[in-house]
Amino acid sequence: MFRGTMNLPLKRLSLLVVVLACSLLAVVSSSAAAEDPAGATVYKAKCLTCHAKDGSGNTPVGKSLQSADLRSPEVQKKSDAELTESVSEGKGNMPAFKTLLSEDEIHSVLGYVRTLAPKSDSAPKKKSGN
Repeated sequence: MFRGTMNLPLKRLSLLVVVLACSLLAVVSSSAAAEDPAGATVYKAKCLTCHAKDGSGNTPVGKSLQSADLRSPEVQKKSDAELTESVSEGKGNMPAFKTLLSEDEIHSVLGYVRTLAPKSDSAPKKKSGN
């Protein structure tokens, strides 16, 4: 009747350890893109001239080429596959990088570009049209 009740605290502790480990893994994974030195290095070497440090495209070259604002919802809502194609094949005034960057470098730089999106609480609020 009381079989296994002594193990109840151990089972709860085990469950707690698993939950904490999964939570820690999720936090580490989500911050990995932001701290990916490879993505930042590729961005600085290949993207900075046109897209600016903050992704705005607000550089002399970026303005003249009408570079995309990488922080914008239009860019950020695109899938990784769409962005990979744009980087690999080129789009508009942007040249193709498939011969200049490896697949890993493209993946890393896309992770970095995702970190350029404005935080939801700091994004400007639109006023309703009343």
